[in-house]
Amino acid sequence: MISGIGWRIAVEAETRIHDVQALQRRITLKRRDGGEPDVVLLLNETRTNREALDGSAGLRDMLPLDGRTMLAALRDGRSPGGSGIVRL
Repeated sequence: MISGIGWRIAVEAETRIHDVQALQRRITLKRRDGGEPDVVLLLNETRTNREALDGSAGLRDMLPLDGRTMLAALRDGRSPGGSGIVRL
């Protein structure tokens, strides 16, 4: 969990996407059970993960913000204002 004044965002970390649908279910459960609508997915920058993301419009729709937007907001202590993927 990352938080600031008046906001919180859940964090999910994945080194390798094996099953996109399973990842989507985990994120959906995290949102539901944690009561946090926004999630940042930390994702290892690999060819396999890029291919998984390219083949999954559903995951991109679920996490629409790009990494630069997410990191810039978090660096400034602001809420990113949505969910997104940060590739490391």
